Amino acid sequence: MNYLEFDGPGSTLVFLHGGNVAGWMWGQQVPAFADHHVLVPDYPGFGASNDEPWVSIAATADAVAELIATTGGPAHVVGLSLGSSVALELAARHPEQVSSLFLASAQVAPPLRRDMIAARVLLAFWNQRGFWTTLARSYGLTGEDAELFVSTGLGIRRETAVTIYNEISRGVPAAVLSAITVPTLVVAGEKDSSAITDASLEAVRRGIPGVMTAIAPGMHHQWNIENVELFNSSLRGWLDRREVAEGLGASI
Repeated sequence: MNYLEFDGPGSTLVFLHGGNVAGWMWGQQVPAFADHHVLVPDYPGFGASNDEPWVSIAATADAVAELIATTGGPAHVVGLSLGSSVALELAARHPEQVSSLFLASAQVAPPLRRDMIAARVLLAFWNQRGFWTTLARSYGLTGEDAELFVSTGLGIRRETAVTIYNEISRGVPAAVLSAITVPTLVVAGEKDSSAITDASLEAVRRGIPGVMTAIAPGMHHQWNIENVELFNSSLRGWLDRREVAEGLGASI
């Protein structure tokens, strides 16, 4: 698994990307956390690791754990979307490698029926540029960010996407959630699917001991790019003070 490494003086910070992108999506976060030792992997089947086969979320979590162990862990782990699923498996399977979790746009509960139907339709158009352009727009991406999203997405194999979607659609097992012992903050974008803003936040509140949850007002799924300042200040507040930062709303 390929990764980028940035040597800062502080503790290790790992950024885990979403399912339709690669490590590039953290381009506005890496320089903002130069005081940390930062790791940005590309999962098998994505980005610079595109020639490696994707196996499963658990296998990817194991690979990330090995990366952390060999580069100076434990680590604070930041995940968005699929990255949140990988992060949860990582913390459950390798708790000694994880100091805390900051999870954004986490799909913990199974998708809604309408989302599943829409996803199956969209998978039929996976290799078409128009699909990726539309998806970028739905995530609130514009300009160069949208173009990079489209070009990266076109490089992801359809069979990889199908395998991941089949696993995500089952939701995160309760046994994984109950195994999380590190401080955890889960933040959903207000304008994301209700399976994320409602059902998934409720699932983590039931399943993860001591978890904190919040809403990012006005944000869509890829909100680390949509509102860089809000995302970075939210992560900074969590890393430095273990608090829900100003600018985030309470989840009910």
